[in-house]
Amino acid sequence: MRFVLVLLLAGVIGALSGCAAPPTRQEIDSADYGEQISQADAEAKAKEVFARTLKDPYTAQISFGQLYKGYTLTAPLQGRKASYGYMLDVMVNAKNSYGGYVGAKPYRFMFRNGRLVEGWRISDGGMLIPII
Repeated sequence: MRFVLVLLLAGVIGALSGCAAPPTRQEIDSADYGEQISQADAEAKAKEVFARTLKDPYTAQISFGQLYKGYTLTAPLQGRKASYGYMLDVMVNAKNSYGGYVGAKPYRFMFRNGRLVEGWRISDGGMLIPII
């Protein structure tokens, strides 16, 4: 019985991992990324998020990367559909409740047609943790 359960579980995991294929180069090149947002507007929208979410936003030391085209994929059970837009990588070092800086943490934001549509903190393991 245990063998059958392990075999069934392996089959489910295999089926789900088969759905995890990223878009092809042709799909990426022909995708609609929406209207591009300016670097200054993207940075201002990201700062608004930090003003709402950081414990002490006035102490934040923020470093912005350059905007670039990118995409996200939905979960395997949702069909791994791609969403395209403009990405902004950000490093933030801010004070915690005890008044000490916590060290620079990476964040990523996605913009489409001038709007902030998704935002994540990137964990030490590389996982995207939604913040908006």
